Amino acid sequence: MIHKKRTLVILFLGLVLSALIGCESDNSVVEYTIPVVNRCNELFPFDDYFKKPKRVNVNIDDEFPVSAMMRDVVVTGKYAFILDVNRKLSKIDLRKRKVVNQITTKKSQVVLSYYDKHLYVLGMGSNCIVYEYDMDLNQTDSIMVKNMDASSFCRIKDGYIFLNGRQTGNRGRYIVTNKRLTKGVSFVKVGERFKPYNKYEATFILSSEVFIPGSYGRVLCFDFENNNGYRYDGGKLKRTFHVGTDVTDPDAVPLKNTQVIYASDGKILFHYYNDDATDGIAYFDKHHNLVAQGPAYDANEGGLFMYTYRQAGRKLVRIHMVMPEERGEYPYLSTQAQFDFFKLK
Repeated sequence: MIHKKRTLVILFLGLVLSALIGCESDNSVVEYTIPVVNRCNELFPFDDYFKKPKRVNVNIDDEFPVSAMMRDVVVTGKYAFILDVNRKLSKIDLRKRKVVNQITTKKSQVVLSYYDKHLYVLGMGSNCIVYEYDMDLNQTDSIMVKNMDASSFCRIKDGYIFLNGRQTGNRGRYIVTNKRLTKGVSFVKVGERFKPYNKYEATFILSSEVFIPGSYGRVLCFDFENNNGYRYDGGKLKRTFHVGTDVTDPDAVPLKNTQVIYASDGKILFHYYNDDATDGIAYFDKHHNLVAQGPAYDANEGGLFMYTYRQAGRKLVRIHMVMPEERGEYPYLSTQAQFDFFKLK
């Protein structure tokens, strides 16, 4: 009887181990297909998949002016940080609903990241620099980024992930470094559909969500040029999905500039732009099924880049800068930043 029980236990453990090995060795890549020939004109039904959003309106006055054109946004806890085109880095207290601090950054600071009560800003130019700030926007460190043309980055537990914007020696698209940038590991080598970004792409990437930090040190990395998604697990970078369309002629594909704006529990939300200056959102469930799509807003009442999307933990944050002339003179004369916080149902 004891031998039979041992045999059953060993057999069970063997099946579990086989299943685990099978999952680990599965190198298949999911193909997300967004139909764009017959476009849906109905607004994306946020209410069907997300709980009613909590809206926070932040009034911005002349003491701390914030441009409606944002470079990047980070939302963490009770604070939001906005870096705008006028080089203003603003700290917003979401509970007090106002800007509580602001500095003017160096000439070329463009991309934000947050980790462990510190804010990190990537400065682009002839030499890339990572600047570190504390929560009161005091600069505490700066490190030169050598041997790459970094166009985006993400602060992780043991260092950084950089998106390399051009060919530099034998370095690939993604480079993972330690905290002092003295050691680096390169992923997605030259030759795997790797090419330099053109001027438009380099400009667009500044407003894109390229890296989405997840649990257990995982990071979702998205190469919007090739529409490939990768997962970094702290040691390896693995391609997990590719975004395509239902158009077979490459010269006729109207889908442009796909962004990942939300990823949680296997569910992914994409924001994309078409060549006719319209945009859309496509939502896939954890089984890779397209369950909903549509414009992100009414194009008759807004324009391209009306909303900026960011993920904060498990929440989707939608940011919209409303100018005074759009709301009339009453009840506020100032610009208003609208933050909508969505949670999945």
